[in-house]
Amino acid sequence: MAYTSNENHNDFAEPGGESALRRAHKGNRRNQPCPTCREPNKLTPKDVDLGYQCNACAREAEGGF
Repeated sequence: MAYTSNENHNDFAEPGGESALRRAHKGNRRNQPCPTCREPNKLTPKDVDLGYQCNACAREAEGGF
């Protein structure tokens, strides 16, 4: 699924923060497991489409930052 740059910019869960995860809302619920740690309800369908993992796994993969 393709997203426009404007949609991506306005759709972050933590705009200006460290997380790349997308905002959860009625049409994009946080109901998907992380593909790395398998914890349930960590990602939205958009996060999965974009190939993301949960924030904890992303921090660990990036050296704990």
